[in-house]
Amino acid sequence: MSSVNLPLFKPWAPEWLIRTTIFLMLLPALGVFALYFSNGAETTGYYGMEPADMQYSVVLMYASLVTFLPIDDRLVKYVKPRPYFLIAVALNTLTCFICANSRNLAVFMACRFVQGAVCALFCSICLHMIFSRLRSDRMRVIGYTVFYGTLQVSIPTCAFFCSRILHYFDFNNLFYFVVLAEIPGLVLMLAITNNVRFRKKFPLYQLDWSSYILYTVLLCIVGYIFVYGQQLNWFSSPQLRWLLLAGLASGLLFGVRQLALKRPLLQLRLFRFAGFRNGLLLLMAYYTFKGTTGNVYAYLQGVLMVDPLNLTPVWTANIAGIITGMLVASRLVLNQTDTRWILGSGFLSLLLFHVCMYFLFSSQANTSQFLLPMWIQGYGTGALFVPIVMYVVASVPAAMAGTVSFIGIAARYTGFCGSIAFANYFQLYGKSVHYNKFREQFTGINPIREEVLGQFRQHFLAGGKDMATAQQLAEGSARRMLQEQTGLRTSMDYYTWMIIGLSVLITVIMAGPWIKQQLLRPRRAFTPY
Repeated sequence: MSSVNLPLFKPWAPEWLIRTTIFLMLLPALGVFALYFSNGAETTGYYGMEPADMQYSVVLMYASLVTFLPIDDRLVKYVKPRPYFLIAVALNTLTCFICANSRNLAVFMACRFVQGAVCALFCSICLHMIFSRLRSDRMRVIGYTVFYGTLQVSIPTCAFFCSRILHYFDFNNLFYFVVLAEIPGLVLMLAITNNVRFRKKFPLYQLDWSSYILYTVLLCIVGYIFVYGQQLNWFSSPQLRWLLLAGLASGLLFGVRQLALKRPLLQLRLFRFAGFRNGLLLLMAYYTFKGTTGNVYAYLQGVLMVDPLNLTPVWTANIAGIITGMLVASRLVLNQTDTRWILGSGFLSLLLFHVCMYFLFSSQANTSQFLLPMWIQGYGTGALFVPIVMYVVASVPAAMAGTVSFIGIAARYTGFCGSIAFANYFQLYGKSVHYNKFREQFTGINPIREEVLGQFRQHFLAGGKDMATAQQLAEGSARRMLQEQTGLRTSMDYYTWMIIGLSVLITVIMAGPWIKQQLLRPRRAFTPY
């Protein structure tokens, strides 16, 4: 029998085994992608880097994933999935071993870039496999729900397992566990698949590597500016000014090249459609508003001193919310519910989460108080993604829908970087403003200061300390209290701006069509003399 006529999966493989295999194949990519983002303090401590360096390592991997996907779309049509997956596993294993045995920052960043491209290989193969199992008009909705739902829960799930591994092992052992996680998916994939292509072989002519390089440079520079901008005082820094010029030059060359080529890497002509532009703005807003849970975990561990092992209920509540939101949203989309109501309810959930968190930030709280807000945040996160993606895809002609996802993921990347920049602004600038205000008021002439110091001093004297030691410890405790209150006030300001932004966005989504209709009505009713 010709290999072209063979199915991808062997006839004897049951459906449950196929689905399990696809999940196990995707697991290593998700583990590498979420490994550092969910263990920021451990990563910075192991490599001796700044928190901004850790953030940029995540952004760099994301940029590599985004820019390699258009190239990967051509490669996956040419190479058979089995050898292609073996290449991805080999590269992922190699970079994991390098990251585990090297603490050089440049080597680490280079490995992160390679891992981003490898993540694209894993994801494209798994997405094609998922779609191959869904032969119906519901294929796109269910496929996106399963695939992106798995991506959404990867960070809390990875944090759940990594906290347990780090409790018993050193940090570099995480990489060895990622390598071990590749083995079940690899073995099952080789056992239950035939060595055939997803579709008919498509020649690799006119593969646009020049555009890929320009696109990669552009996104890496954008990510660097967003991550380090506040730390370097934005464009007061000559380094950022030169990077901005390089980014503008690469972006201009990339745009001109895409418009001139017959087969461009990205179809920039999609921006002619208003619905497509609106959908991209929604994607950027979505990633900006969903990326605020880092403050919650930092608050739980830094202020309430909750051990990572005891954060399991919080992570579980968030994962349960994401799954519930995905299932509800996919059902509503399949029932052709008005997209406005789905989007409105999803962003309303995120708004409710931010309002709850605003009132929960205090020096004393209980972990159980955060379960419902984190479930609400997960529900909003899960309920929004598939409707936004379907809205973007439906806003362009079917003939051009193939490249929508490549531009859409770039919008997601921009929103992700924007959320990091916004958080860094409040962590660096906003925190310093509040700290200076508190310090101006918490002086020797303020009777409250002496009262607070007296309480701390009495506490340490009761513990058996002498007067001099108790005074020093009281001063240190007062400084820590000042820093703690500064962090809480900064987080409240951050969530206040998120609440304002979400309120405006929900108003635009729900009332936008009505306002547009009212504005256009006088035009239609106007009769010239």
